[in-house]
Amino acid sequence: MKNRLTFTDIIGVLLDNKKKTYPQYRMIHDMFSLYFGEHTIESRDLSIDNSILYSRWCNGARPIPIEIIRTYDDDERWDKMRNDFNKKILPNLINEPNARSQAEMLIDQSVDMIGTTMANELKNTTDNATFFTALIRYAILNDHSQKNLFSPELCDKLLSGRTPSCAKEFIGRKKELSEAATLLKNNSLLFITGIAGIGKSEFAKQYAKKNEKKYTNIIYIYYTGNLKKCIAGLEFTTDTAEMTENELFQSHYHYLQQLYQDSLVIIDNFNILPKDDDFFREFIKNNFQILITTRCKITSFEALELKELDKEKELTELFFRHCPSAKSEPETTSEIIDVLNAHTLTVCLSALTLEASGMDIEELLYELKTSSICSNISEEVELYKDETFTNARMAEHLQKLLQLSKLDEEKLDILRNLSLLPTSGISKAYLKQWLRLDNLNAVNYLIRYGFITEDTENKRISLHPMIQELSFTETFPSVSSCHTLLNSLHVICLVHGLEVRRPEIVIQSLISVTERIIVDNPRDYLDFLQDLFPYLEKYLVTDYLPKLVERISYMMEQYQLNTICDRALLLDYKAELFVLRKDFDNALKKRKKAIQLMEKLHTPEADVSSASLLSNLYNNLSNTYLYLKQGKDAAQALRTAFDIRIEYAHLGLLESHDTLQQMMNLTNMLLLGKEWEQARQILALYESLVLEYESAECLDYGICQTMYGVLALGERKPIEAEQHLLQAEQIVFSVMGADNDYMKTIYRHLYSLYARWNKPELAEKYKQKLLPIKRS
Repeated sequence: MKNRLTFTDIIGVLLDNKKKTYPQYRMIHDMFSLYFGEHTIESRDLSIDNSILYSRWCNGARPIPIEIIRTYDDDERWDKMRNDFNKKILPNLINEPNARSQAEMLIDQSVDMIGTTMANELKNTTDNATFFTALIRYAILNDHSQKNLFSPELCDKLLSGRTPSCAKEFIGRKKELSEAATLLKNNSLLFITGIAGIGKSEFAKQYAKKNEKKYTNIIYIYYTGNLKKCIAGLEFTTDTAEMTENELFQSHYHYLQQLYQDSLVIIDNFNILPKDDDFFREFIKNNFQILITTRCKITSFEALELKELDKEKELTELFFRHCPSAKSEPETTSEIIDVLNAHTLTVCLSALTLEASGMDIEELLYELKTSSICSNISEEVELYKDETFTNARMAEHLQKLLQLSKLDEEKLDILRNLSLLPTSGISKAYLKQWLRLDNLNAVNYLIRYGFITEDTENKRISLHPMIQELSFTETFPSVSSCHTLLNSLHVICLVHGLEVRRPEIVIQSLISVTERIIVDNPRDYLDFLQDLFPYLEKYLVTDYLPKLVERISYMMEQYQLNTICDRALLLDYKAELFVLRKDFDNALKKRKKAIQLMEKLHTPEADVSSASLLSNLYNNLSNTYLYLKQGKDAAQALRTAFDIRIEYAHLGLLESHDTLQQMMNLTNMLLLGKEWEQARQILALYESLVLEYESAECLDYGICQTMYGVLALGERKPIEAEQHLLQAEQIVFSVMGADNDYMKTIYRHLYSLYARWNKPELAEKYKQKLLPIKRS
């Protein structure tokens, strides 16, 4: 016999017997008023998150928090709960004796677990307020003594991964939803299978919505081809721009490994076989529940296949919800659904097209019937393992619907550009900015009529994979036709956003456009690729860099784009690949060869791009010498880089951010060589450039103040060092927060300063600040 004296069982009795005007959240607040405070809570004060949390306490998904239990740490405090029962809770019960009777039944059912003595003691308590307080006290203390495993709540740490919003027109699937819940009770992993466009993703979203109170965490991952990358692509508050993709993965996966059966991870669009993802077998060993949508036929794991919705009830109703005017033509609507082979996505889009176009329903039926392949295909819709092919019938219907919608050029252009962007989606604001739209009217039109899917929960828009492929083939997204999008992304690559977190959506968009765009302007596309390399390198997307270098090399060879600058830049990028592999000797050879090429252009007539490239090449050569621990050669190469910028100062080379980086590298070398005066001169120039072109509140100025502090430390000027380092701490914290390498450097130097300056309390203060960053 099981113990029925749990908080879930007891609160269940009280909730079953309460007045309708006495809501659950008020009972919880009245019960634990010592913890929550005596203020009266109204429904408008109750956040959705708190409402869900209280429901989890009541249904057993979460225990009463230990913080509440610690509030009631002596008998007098339990007396406060007894008074709350007496004055607030019991008066709000419809039938107090019935609640008492049901609670005593719970005691009788638990005798084998709690013992006869405890059972009799509880039942002999005549005062109902004291009786229910004793039951609650026993229940919540016993719940914690069982040491059940509960997941930590990640809502404050996880910035992404929210389940996308459900379509408000979602209909049916009650049996399947119930079956999925049952299957997940007995299995930690469940695949949702079915043909493309049948509604697998919407089903997963609806399951999450229906069961949100059951789970402590629900994390949504849109699969893009590599599970490790998807996990690394989640956003946590602990992420920094300096973290590599592997570091991001390790950090994020550590959080996931702490989750248990009260947490659910949804993986959407997993359209490969499990064996085709190297990390999948390892991932499913975790303790949380996993729900996966896929087009594949799954045989080795538990799977639930979604079939067509019921034609007469569900699909017809779905059609009417999207096109109310069709209710007057039920027979024609039924015939349209037959022609569409009862395929959910095309049924929805047909109804939306009918609503948007204003055409007669008979006309729509005729157009669909005369689709070129309809008369040639009668077999069932095939299910393909991979996404190389989509079913011809579905594609034909979607193509016809796109044509019938008579979209103007602006709307077609939006679909054209979206077909290049990640299927996981981007924000409306990004799309408006990147396409330089005056407003979002056309986007909202496409959302309204089903061509664009809007996720209001995550504030993203996207194309269904089938619509994305159709849009691609129908609109021909090329470098020329998508020049506005390409230019906007190109500008992002050129901007040095040192103060930005790792911009995951932008990175995904850049790679997606690179992979999908049709090249009809090789020169512009090559320029884009060349500037993409340092951007991805900066955000440590190193696994894509070899593929990017291959693409650059192919473009140069295929289209004979072989200027001196192009060849030198390619050599430099190949050198960087050697650096990533720690093959510094070959990197050095490549960079020397690149400089040898560029020195041919080192003339008074050189333009800004060639002069800047030559300076950057010497700067990169300096870094390579440093890797090889050849300090003198590194210093000489860096001086040459800086001299070239001075030589071409009339072209504006001293105003670029590359100058600041080179100056800081040179300053570091001068400090290591104890050349204090020269270091101070370089820092003074650095400071003047930052104040002229940026501000005193930016990261660059914080770095400048840090270096001034390090210089003063070297010169044994503690007061000046303290002044600069404290100013640096304030600036960097306001820009980047505390968890980054810049703050670690500042804390380390302040600790060293105060330790040497015989100020132990301040030294200990900065030691404690430094330790959490070191551990992270």
